[in-house]
Amino acid sequence: MVSYHLYRDAFSEVYTYRYRLTDATGALELTASWPGMPVADRPEEVAFTDAQGQRLALLRWEDRSWWYGDRFWISDIPTATANAAAIATVEEQWRIVDRLLLRLPGYRLTLNEGLTREGSFIARGSRYSQQLYELFALRHECRSTGEGNLVEEIRVGDVAHPTSGPTYILQVEHPYLESHPVLLAVLGVILDLWGVQREQRA
Repeated sequence: MVSYHLYRDAFSEVYTYRYRLTDATGALELTASWPGMPVADRPEEVAFTDAQGQRLALLRWEDRSWWYGDRFWISDIPTATANAAAIATVEEQWRIVDRLLLRLPGYRLTLNEGLTREGSFIARGSRYSQQLYELFALRHECRSTGEGNLVEEIRVGDVAHPTSGPTYILQVEHPYLESHPVLLAVLGVILDLWGVQREQRA
């Protein structure tokens, strides 16, 4: 299992946020930031940059109704233009039981089929412990019994919110996510900006 630490740096004057993703030893993996002017509850774009200052990806937010939940588009750099195909999407997902139990929103990360066959991942929130989210990989199966395309959830990690140190600790045991920390950083930023902090403001 690989562990990454996500730190949130906030500058209160203009509500600018900057995130740092490091490995367990403290070595910088990448940063994520968005300009805070003008002030907005939900930033529309977040830029991800590696330790050498090279742009890696751009996250765009699509506002939808509360019933459907927000949607996010992850574009590759340098192809992050208005018409560029997304390398992945993240969709906010609510279930009735989540609303009733006051859970944090869930998120589904879907990778572009043209880039990989890894499929989709789910982050499911709890709110009531240091382990805020559990991460699951979705595996589709076609059984010969005629049951059709079944989906199996395989737990691959979690997101913890410790009382001191990093803002979040992301632990994952999945080859694709381990080798693509930018996707974990994207999930961490979305969970924080659009999930945890929004619920705290509510």
